Amino acid sequence: MKVKFKNSFHRKAFTAFVSENVKDPYASRYEFVAAVFLLSADKLLWKRSHGVLTGHSVNFKDLDITGISTEGYALFKAAKAVYKGESDISLNELCDPDLIDEPTVMTIFAGVALLRNGIGMLNWKVKA
Repeated sequence: MKVKFKNSFHRKAFTAFVSENVKDPYASRYEFVAAVFLLSADKLLWKRSHGVLTGHSVNFKDLDITGISTEGYALFKAAKAVYKGESDISLNELCDPDLIDEPTVMTIFAGVALLRNGIGMLNWKVKA
């Protein structure tokens, strides 16, 4: 499976964060990479995530999600679920087209694939 970014903003946000903050992306915990991938897929969620991210962890309890979109909330729940190993988003929610749009669902599935297989699925190039 080829992992795709939701849009160009998502690609730029994720790539910039990992390049600037993660010393060796291949050595990072898959849970962390998947969570950052999901959080960076929504502009408002990503803006609010900056204060809760380090180069190796996410502090979800300090992330302010008030006013984010339904899709942003689904990405937040999925990021928290993959990071903490919790089942925080249901299959029924993912399958409801009136609740979550298809690009967001596909981004969540891509995040799960990153959780299983790591950043190598993105053909990440480590800068020397």
